[in-house]
Amino acid sequence: MFFSYTVSVVLLSLSMYGLWCALQDIWKWWLERPLTAMPSHSFLVVVKNLDAEREELLRSLIKIIDEKGMDWDVVVVVTGADDLPLGFVERLLGDGDRIQVMLSFGSQQAMQEAIFLCRGKVVHILDLCNRISGEEFMVVLCSLLGVESHEGIGRLMMK
Repeated sequence: MFFSYTVSVVLLSLSMYGLWCALQDIWKWWLERPLTAMPSHSFLVVVKNLDAEREELLRSLIKIIDEKGMDWDVVVVVTGADDLPLGFVERLLGDGDRIQVMLSFGSQQAMQEAIFLCRGKVVHILDLCNRISGEEFMVVLCSLLGVESHEGIGRLMMK
């Protein structure tokens, strides 16, 4: 005999445990694999007050989408803005074809028109005018994009 009985029993037990772990990993992989490809998504973001905070929120959204390599686009609807800083719109449009900006003064009509600008099969509507704050916006985005909340909010605070 090459090994003693005790060592043989320990080695056999460890090999059986390793086989069990490998089978569990294979089973989890089999259950978690996607059945179909993820459809494309669009974010429809409604803003009223055009300020640096809103611009940073939209820039962080685009940055996270680019880092993840997702097939998502962003449509920004600016409603009822009295003083429209053109620099804001130009900077957003400079980010490429992932983002579109729509200017409107009627919120109901704007939403109906903006839905047609969204290219994704799934549309997420985020209302920064009346519904959610900037912090809630980041938490929702991190949840939808599969990013840890503290990483996404940390990126925004670092800028």
